[in-house]
Amino acid sequence: METKELKLLLQLLGCPDYRGKVGEIKPTSGTKVSETQRFCRKLADRELVTLHEEIKKFKISPAGKTLLKADIENLPLSEAELKVLQVAAKGPSTPGDTKLPAAKRQPLLLDLCDRGFLNAIERKIVEVSLSARGKEFLRDDYFDANARRNLQLNAQLLTNYIQFMRTCIGSVPPTTPTPTPEPSASPATPPPSPQAKPSDSELIEIIHKIDSRLPTNNYTPIYHLRAEVQPPMTRDELDQALFRLIEDDKIQLSSLQDGMSYNDEQLAAGIPQEFSSPLFFIIVN
Repeated sequence: METKELKLLLQLLGCPDYRGKVGEIKPTSGTKVSETQRFCRKLADRELVTLHEEIKKFKISPAGKTLLKADIENLPLSEAELKVLQVAAKGPSTPGDTKLPAAKRQPLLLDLCDRGFLNAIERKIVEVSLSARGKEFLRDDYFDANARRNLQLNAQLLTNYIQFMRTCIGSVPPTTPTPTPEPSASPATPPPSPQAKPSDSELIEIIHKIDSRLPTNNYTPIYHLRAEVQPPMTRDELDQALFRLIEDDKIQLSSLQDGMSYNDEQLAAGIPQEFSSPLFFIIVN
């Protein structure tokens, strides 16, 4: 992840409901709006943010043209929608060409585009909000493989992140003791819960299955295992389980030497080390 992309996410953490206007979430004061929009689209491609756009220019689609040729009394359109399609049928149009009240234009245009009756020629990002995946990424997965990179975070961005993490910690529901189940009269063993956390030995079996499915030649990238067991396990629980398996001489963990073949999220799955590359590959002994 580029530094400016990360700073944009941290800017969003300081916005109400994690949603801000494009001009207010610039990664740096010198970042142009067009550059900010480019970062927003890259983050949206990774599902880390949600874009809220306006249609600035549009045209009628082939489906829209076909619809206008049908019996006007049976068209599945409101009077306003029909008016927009008739305007668009004359050529590329702007929202103002529809002569509709300003508050109604964008919802109606976006809906007609979603239904395939209009094609947007020009869209403009108006606001951006942090997605559920974006919150999860910042809370659980973010990891910078380049420990020497100087992010140059200002106090506000750091405060935004700390406050976000405090909110996350405060939202974790208290753990309640699980009631002891009554002894069952049936001799049959109940099936294990699908959300049950795997034991250390079960982790070995899961690693074997991943290795045979991909295969990874007993050199399994750790992000495959995290995808299988997180949840129900947390990142820290899995890391501790892997260290136990190392102590028991069941597995080895190998560092990543060249990260060019992996994306930022996959690299972030590694276990960081203080003075060397993160532990990234799992080898079963």
